[in-house]
Amino acid sequence: MLDQPDSWMDGEVGRQCVVRDANELLELANASRAPCAARGLLRCECDDPGCSSLIAPTHAEYEAVRASGSRFLIAIDHENPVNACVVSEGDRYAVVDVVVGEARYTVLAHNPRHSWVDRHAAPRDGDRSGDAV
Repeated sequence: MLDQPDSWMDGEVGRQCVVRDANELLELANASRAPCAARGLLRCECDDPGCSSLIAPTHAEYEAVRASGSRFLIAIDHENPVNACVVSEGDRYAVVDVVVGEARYTVLAHNPRHSWVDRHAAPRDGDRSGDAV
C-alpha cells in the first residue's frame, strides 16, 4: 500500500506529458495558420483524466511556458497542490510548475523540446543523431 501514492502520481504526471505532447502538435498547426486566421484551442494540461477544458494562450504565451520543461498550461483552478505550484494566473489560464522530486524528473525527462531527451534517446538502426559530437 505504501507504493500507491507514487504510482498514482506517476499516472497523473504521465497524463500531463501526453496532453503536452498533443498540445505541441496543435500549436504547430496554429503556427502554420495565416496570421488573420483563428487559433485552435489547446487542451488543459492538468492531471485530471476527466478534464475536457480548453485554453486559449497566444503563441507567445505558449512559447514562454514551454521555455521551462516542468511547466504546464492549465485551466483556472485545475492545479494539484500535491505535486505542483501555480507560478502565474491570468483570465484565460494558469501556469503550474511541477516541483515534487520524482514527478519533476519525469516531466523534464519526457519534455520533447529539451535536448537532453534527444541526446539520451536510443539511436535507431543507422541513425547516429543521438551520438555526442
